[in-house]
Amino acid sequence: MDIIHIISWSATLSQFGLLSTGIQVCLKIRRQGGTRNITFFPFLTTCLSSILWTKYGLLIDDTPICVVGILGIILQSLYLAFYFVNTRDREKGVFSQRLVVSFAGVCLLLTYIKYYTRDHDTAVLHLGFVASGFTIAVYGSPLVSVANVIKHKSTEFMTFSMSLAGFVVSSLWTIYGHLVQDKFITVPNGIGVILGSVQLFLFVIYPSTAQRTITYDMKSPKPV
Repeated sequence: MDIIHIISWSATLSQFGLLSTGIQVCLKIRRQGGTRNITFFPFLTTCLSSILWTKYGLLIDDTPICVVGILGIILQSLYLAFYFVNTRDREKGVFSQRLVVSFAGVCLLLTYIKYYTRDHDTAVLHLGFVASGFTIAVYGSPLVSVANVIKHKSTEFMTFSMSLAGFVVSSLWTIYGHLVQDKFITVPNGIGVILGSVQLFLFVIYPSTAQRTITYDMKSPKPV
């Protein structure tokens, strides 16, 4: 087995681990009895990205990309279904509308790629740009919490395991993209490495729990 196969399957296995972190979110939804304060955007974005990368993998005949894409579609679809079942009734209409619009957009894109591009290379180019954009959005989604992290000087708003997994996965896919000389794999994952580094750096400079000012009653004994 050569280095390309070793890196590709390492990246595939680590990607599966990253996709599986959605189970933690589903368990949190179950514990709190609803989806309050939890958005379905990461599930939706990753599912759409998986669809695009599956098609891209088929176009360039890349088995690892196809495998990861199919795994992503299956797992994220299950997460979205779980979210839908547990969201409040008044939110289901909005959820359904956004879901339909998003998947309709992807279907239109895939129709364009299949029937309206001039040739195979053009199809790969256009789909590669869009899929890369979705990948960057997925890697950058945890940074939405950065404002709260800086404001409260705490990383309790972020998940260390997901940030670390994102960094490892993007690093492996960057190496794989470089080995197979595919810029649409290398560039977005290279950006993912940078974004992952930023997230891990935040865990270094800020604690995982919010800093609280402790006040003591005058009659209470002072801490030793």
